[in-house]
Amino acid sequence: MELRHIKYFVAVAKELHFGRAAEKLKMAQPPLSQQIKNLETELGVVLFYRTKRQVKLTRAGEAFLNRANKILKDVNDTCEEVRRIDRGELGQLKLGFAGLVTFDLLPLVLQTFQMKYPEVKVVLHHLTTTEQIKALQQNEIDVGILIPPIDNREIDIEVIREEPFVVALNKSHPLAKITKPMNLSKLANDKFIMPPRNAGPGYYDSIISLCHKAGFSPDTTQEAKELQTVVSLVGSGIGVALLPLSIQHLKNDRVTYVSIKDSPNNIKTSVASNKDNKSPVVESFLTLLKETFTN
Repeated sequence: MELRHIKYFVAVAKELHFGRAAEKLKMAQPPLSQQIKNLETELGVVLFYRTKRQVKLTRAGEAFLNRANKILKDVNDTCEEVRRIDRGELGQLKLGFAGLVTFDLLPLVLQTFQMKYPEVKVVLHHLTTTEQIKALQQNEIDVGILIPPIDNREIDIEVIREEPFVVALNKSHPLAKITKPMNLSKLANDKFIMPPRNAGPGYYDSIISLCHKAGFSPDTTQEAKELQTVVSLVGSGIGVALLPLSIQHLKNDRVTYVSIKDSPNNIKTSVASNKDNKSPVVESFLTLLKETFTN
């Protein structure tokens, strides 16, 4: 029995007329009648009562029709499902992200993607840049949103945003009431809260470079991976910090953010994926991300 035999049977059962069914199927009536006879012979039952005036389903034909309709629906649904998977409209996306995108970029990315692909399940993994690179290599995540640069030939990477640094100060700090961009050199004697370099060399090195260009090396009093933790430590008066501009979405009553005068450095955010990952869902995500944030 082939799928076409089931389609032929359903067409005749719907029309209860071999001539009209043949027209619907765009075939001649004699071959259709022969195919139905072959199906009945294979099943060992009569599916239709045939007279000169009418065609009717037998009890066996009625039972077979119920199953046949379900089979055809399942086949059609399966075909549509695999087409949607192939178009990247259905499936799962494991997305890694660094802390700096939590406040604005990540929510926008998720909202934009899930509006277009509502049936793709996004599984989030909060990881440092270093952890994301390892996870991409081991296929533990499909895409990472991280801080470049990275040196890995297995990973494709593209910048999707650049933003300046700002200084996070406790509101009791002598410079906290400055309303204009400040010279970073004024913080040469302050204690700095820094990210650990092994969590993301690009982010750490950008901060060091910014301080060196201002004529000093930052005196680190505390290290913290998470930007929320850094802001909390600044609010506790432990030190100052250089953070991306988007941190201003994170409000803290004890912290103020001051822009930097003539800042020569921007912090970049990139999207990264394993070159060998050819998942249609990944392609859909990367395409949407690039269209939204790089044009």
